[in-house]
Amino acid sequence: MIIEFVQVEAEHFYHANSVANTKIICMSSETRVHDISRLLAMVNMGCAEKMKFTLLLLLWLVNHSLSQNGCDFYTNVPAGSSQVFSNPNYPGPYGPGIQCRWTARCPAGYNCRISCPQIQIPYSSGCSMDRLLVSRSGDPQLNAADTFCGPGSIYLTSTGQVLTVGLISSPYSTGGTFRCQITAVQSGEVTPPPSPQCICGVRNQNRIVGGQETGINEFPMMAGLVDLSIRTIKCGGAILTSRHVLTAGHCLYRQNATNYAIVVGEHNVNIGDSPATRAYAISGAVVHPSYTPVLYDYDSAIVTTVLKMEFGQLVMPVCLPFKFRNNNFAGAKVTAIGWGTLFIGGPKPSALMKVDLDVISQATCRNTFPSVTDRQMCTYTPGKDSCQDDSGGPLLYTDPQTGLLFSVGMVSFGNFCAEAKTPAVNTRITAILDWIVANTQPMSEYCVK
Repeated sequence: MIIEFVQVEAEHFYHANSVANTKIICMSSETRVHDISRLLAMVNMGCAEKMKFTLLLLLWLVNHSLSQNGCDFYTNVPAGSSQVFSNPNYPGPYGPGIQCRWTARCPAGYNCRISCPQIQIPYSSGCSMDRLLVSRSGDPQLNAADTFCGPGSIYLTSTGQVLTVGLISSPYSTGGTFRCQITAVQSGEVTPPPSPQCICGVRNQNRIVGGQETGINEFPMMAGLVDLSIRTIKCGGAILTSRHVLTAGHCLYRQNATNYAIVVGEHNVNIGDSPATRAYAISGAVVHPSYTPVLYDYDSAIVTTVLKMEFGQLVMPVCLPFKFRNNNFAGAKVTAIGWGTLFIGGPKPSALMKVDLDVISQATCRNTFPSVTDRQMCTYTPGKDSCQDDSGGPLLYTDPQTGLLFSVGMVSFGNFCAEAKTPAVNTRITAILDWIVANTQPMSEYCVK
């Protein structure tokens, strides 16, 4: 009978059903145990004292785990060290009908960071078939876990000391592969250090009194995603670094990013009233691997330009909300900006527009959209809203202490523009910060305030 232990590289995962968390494996780097005969061979090659007891324990586990699925593991991750795990049968694909769980605990004052540079999980709508789940709260039941399927990568950090990962495959699965590393990092370590000399999130003086048109270059962090085939701004975006722009995932989902361009420093698209306007070719884009077209969960994409953008007072990055990780912003006011239509099916304005919106609680939003996740943020202000082609534009929160603008949300979807009692749903930036950092290296380019 084969029992798979997926842990590699001399890490110390334990089977969750083992007595007193007794260590199951005694292996050197990259050693894998697949069956009883190989385990016996290891006893003869050394590691004998530990392996004799382990053999007895394994024999018990082979029988006991048949009813327990045999794929439930636990590890303690020492400070500053890492543990590596992979799918059953790695480097081959896992099989159908798999249910596995890995639980990692990091020391007090530390968080567990998971890095999976390349996952290959068969894609299904809403990840309803095969899926990899990551609970940043360490919930053993994986409730409200981040869900991943399709090709991509995972970079997340636990909210506390414990992180739980689950794998579920359908009975008809063709299998997939992944290999991940969990590292103990000091709490707050995932945030790049403050950069006092850099500039981000500056709002230039508004030159328009009244109305909803922005001042020329009032929001220097605003970018537009231009469809080159029709020479029109199709989505908004926020400048992250001199090479990266954040936009909505649905804007580029299953699209060739090189058919688009990034425009910055723009205001009125018809008259060219800003001397800062520049267009940049795109070298590539990455849509969040967990983006789901039906629910718009993880609706985010990062665009990389061929050349560096020229920064100055009229073009600069937005501030990312590292300092606001634990703020849900319910009750706060944010500013949405974009070149989207003025009403559903209506004309598009020539100039960049702005509107102040109220962030509402998740509970209130779920009265209208029950499927709203923790990766989303809802806004509702009577008679005000974002609209078509505003997607990807930032929701800007003004830091009351500094006056700097932080991108805390991103326009995603809604039923109709400014429909009575119907909120709009946006991507919550604090929920995807680790993914943003992982896909916009080097981190030294960040302006952190």
